[in-house]
Amino acid sequence: MRRPAWTTGVAIYLGYVALIFTAWVVIGVDYRKLVGADVVFKSVVLPLTLGALLLVPAVTWLGWWRPVMIEERRGGPAWTMWAILAVMAAMIVTGLASTDWSALAVGHVALIALAGVLVGFNEEALTRGILIVGFRGSIRSEVWVCIWSAALFGLLHLINAFFGLGLVGGLLQVVMAGCAGLGFYVLRRVSGGLLLPMAMHGLWDFASFTHQASGSEPAAISPVFQFGTYLVSIIAVILVLRHHAKPQAGTARLEGETP
Repeated sequence: MRRPAWTTGVAIYLGYVALIFTAWVVIGVDYRKLVGADVVFKSVVLPLTLGALLLVPAVTWLGWWRPVMIEERRGGPAWTMWAILAVMAAMIVTGLASTDWSALAVGHVALIALAGVLVGFNEEALTRGILIVGFRGSIRSEVWVCIWSAALFGLLHLINAFFGLGLVGGLLQVVMAGCAGLGFYVLRRVSGGLLLPMAMHGLWDFASFTHQASGSEPAAISPVFQFGTYLVSIIAVILVLRHHAKPQAGTARLEGETP
């Protein structure tokens, strides 16, 4: 296993962003029409498959699969995980329930499902996996590890501004994604691994993609669950990080005591 360092994590992150950006330029992606039946494969599935083909060999070469997938600092109030799961699940179910499924062919739904799986795997492996492992190898403060991984997860979505979303929309998405990233961080810390964040992330995007592809109107209550997710994530991450700091503080006092 190669020694984790923030430079390694960020290098892989930048390589992934460059790959997706380049693929979208070559393909001619319009973010506003990302998951239509005629474009979802080339606009989403193909670029994300290329992304996975970058991430999987990189993690294998580094020997980081265990720390990427398994949380070595598991802990925190269990209710924080359940609270985040509750609001995320409510958002997902609301999106799925308000989707006009009759407007979607079976093959189209299958491609969107594959896109959701790839998004969940790639973005979590990259930001809640590789980046966290890398930052932990260079930074002692878990608070900064959390902040940097969430910030870079948010910035990952800035490229959408260049493909039709616009600067204001892109920046807003950066902030919202960063807040959601805090929630996924809590899921990793409390559940003990990356599988749960991957699953919830993939389901969130599957619900969003199918709803967008069907041309359905959003449910009136959707913003409540969406912004509720961001608020609960912020509160939960503060509590989880405080829980992480308490044993360290106690250890520091014991180590500083005079025998």
